[in-house]
Amino acid sequence: MIQVKLVNHTSDPELIVAAAARACIRNLDYETVCAELSHEDVQRILRSIIERNHHSPLEHANFTFAISGVSRVLTHQLVRHRIASHSQLSQQRTDSSRLQFTVPPEIQQHPKLAGEYQDMMDRCQELYRRFVQCGISRGSARYVLPSAFNTRIVTTMNARSLLNLLAQRECEVEEWEFRQVALLMHGELMKVAPGIFRFAGPPCKTQGYCPEGEKGSKCSRYERVAIRKADHLEEVSPQLVRV
Repeated sequence: MIQVKLVNHTSDPELIVAAAARACIRNLDYETVCAELSHEDVQRILRSIIERNHHSPLEHANFTFAISGVSRVLTHQLVRHRIASHSQLSQQRTDSSRLQFTVPPEIQQHPKLAGEYQDMMDRCQELYRRFVQCGISRGSARYVLPSAFNTRIVTTMNARSLLNLLAQRECEVEEWEFRQVALLMHGELMKVAPGIFRFAGPPCKTQGYCPEGEKGSKCSRYERVAIRKADHLEEVSPQLVRV
C-alpha cells in the first residue's frame, strides 16, 4: 500500500517565501520585512510571484517526505527530479527476501496474466533467497529482483521543485503509480502551505492548456481544454480555470 507522509518542512514556509520575495525590493533587514507582512500580504505576494513566474523565492521553503509501499519503477522516476535529496532503502545492505511487490492495475485486469506475473515474482524472490543461502552477497543477489519490488525513500524538495513535480506527475496521462504519489504529496502540502500549493497541478487545470500533444488526448480533460483554447474564451490565470 502506497504511503506518503510529510515528516518535516521549513517553519512557516509561506512567510519565508513571501519575506524572501519582499526583501528583493525593500532595503530593510529580514526581521523587519517579516514583521511588516500581514497574512493578506503573504497571500498576495505568493500569488503574484507564482503568476509572474518569479519562482526563485520558492526555493527557500523545503519539504521532506517519507514514501513507502512503492516500486523501484516509481523511485527511478522520482530521482529524475534533480533539485532534490533522496535517501532510498538499500538492497545491498538489507534483506530483500520478504519484499512486497507492486502489480499494475492494467495487469490486474487480466487474471491469467496476473497469475503468471505472481509466479514470476515468486520465482525471482526464491532465486534471490537461494543465492544468499549459497553465500552470494546481497549486493549481487539483488540483480535478480525486478523493479516491481517495493522500496521506501525519504525525499526532500523545495517548493519550486515541488510545483514542477506536481505539474508533470498529476497529469492524467502520467504513469499511474507516480500520479497517485503526486496526489498524496499535494494533499500533504496543502495542510501546511495552501497559499503556495493551491496553484499546483497539471497545466490543464492551472493554465488552461495541455502541453502533451497527441498523448494528451487520452486525458478526460483534453477535449474541454482544447475547445477552450481554440475559442479563446477567457484570459487564463492560475487556478481560475476549472475543467
